Amino acid sequence: MVSCAAVVTFVEPAFVAFLVAVLVAVALLRKRRWQNPFLLVASCVFYGWHHPWYVALLLLSAGVDYASALLMERLPTKKGAFLALSLTTNLGLLGWFKYHDFFSANLAAAGAALGHPVGWTPLAVLLPVGISFYTFQTLAYTIDVYRGQLRACRNPVDYFLFVTFFPQLVAGPIERASHLLSQLEAERRITRSGLWSGLLLAAWGAFKKLALADTIAPYVDRVFSLEHASLPLLLAGGLAFAVQILADFSGYTDIARGVARALGFELMDNFDHPYLAASPSELWRRWHISFSRWIRDYVFIPLGGSRGGFPRAAAVTFAAMLTSGLWHGASWNFVLWGAWHATFLVAWRLLPAAVPRPVGVALTFTVTVLGWVCFRQTDLDRLWWSLSHPLVFTFADMIVMRVVLALTALCAAPLLLALLVERVRGERQRGAGPSVGEVAFLSSVATVLFFVARDGSADFIYFRF
Repeated sequence: MVSCAAVVTFVEPAFVAFLVAVLVAVALLRKRRWQNPFLLVASCVFYGWHHPWYVALLLLSAGVDYASALLMERLPTKKGAFLALSLTTNLGLLGWFKYHDFFSANLAAAGAALGHPVGWTPLAVLLPVGISFYTFQTLAYTIDVYRGQLRACRNPVDYFLFVTFFPQLVAGPIERASHLLSQLEAERRITRSGLWSGLLLAAWGAFKKLALADTIAPYVDRVFSLEHASLPLLLAGGLAFAVQILADFSGYTDIARGVARALGFELMDNFDHPYLAASPSELWRRWHISFSRWIRDYVFIPLGGSRGGFPRAAAVTFAAMLTSGLWHGASWNFVLWGAWHATFLVAWRLLPAAVPRPVGVALTFTVTVLGWVCFRQTDLDRLWWSLSHPLVFTFADMIVMRVVLALTALCAAPLLLALLVERVRGERQRGAGPSVGEVAFLSSVATVLFFVARDGSADFIYFRF
């Protein structure tokens, strides 16, 4: 499997030009019956700009689910078969493009260990960007229709736009049809307050990506590429990665939500200050919220995790978190990351008494950072070396660690300042006009991005998944 973004990203000048053209066109079209077809075409152009076959694969997945949902309602006695068709198609495509090489290689290794070697050549399948996200979004739609919780969409343009909507297509949030599709089916228009609020949110997201995540990324990459990184240095790299991935992924979400808001839509918030969580369950209510809810509603609850005693809940927790790990990538480090968090979730339920919140926040953050080490270090041999040589720490390691920690603190400072401002001031009313402070903020962001933006910004981290 070869990961490749190959789409116009939110922090490229080309996207700014694309967005301006879309905003002008939507404002001129005015009515939903004209806006939706245009947005569908624009979303397909955005997604297939470099690889048009991405669009064909996406429309195939969406088409099967659109037809399956309609047939469930028309032939209710056979709705199980149509749900199976949806599941088989979507999970089959996801399995082929994302997991074929991983499982084939591990089966070949197992055969060789048992004395039955088999010839195997990796296919190096190109991973379509966003396939994990839109697969889960369309599966949620068909499952909800099967459960009778949602009516099947009759209008193909509305449904296909729900799947392809460009602000959230590549890396979420993973929207439910009850939230986003209902907005696509309603009239809306671009408003001055929505446009301004959306641009402010998108500017903040771009700042987090370019000025924070991309600044710290080369140092994180260097730490985790070391053949023999000392354990303290690796932990410093994990702390730096905690800041990087939060700024990167929440930055993408802010841009997606801001662009959607400017167009007249509201996407769900995907982050709620996750590093302030005081327990593992609270962490997953705050981090990648749309995905966590998906795992809860379509894996944990159906498997009976909310019913029965502790042993069953523990087993289902491991199943859900291992699924979460594999969703992120076809690599054993992601499985290890999922198992780590599952262990933490289960162990927390065994505590005899409630943990004071400050202690819970410190403990949860520490475990989260340790989990990020597993998440980021894809080479398990290097990870094992660091863990098995805890006392190996050179003077050079100390110097590098200090640099990494200082840069981490520098990049974390704007996030902490934003949190402080939010807590003191509260969220601004959407209908209010721009303040002098907001104008100054947007101007400052534009200036900073002009100076810090690199010739080629790194892809968003979650483009790989």
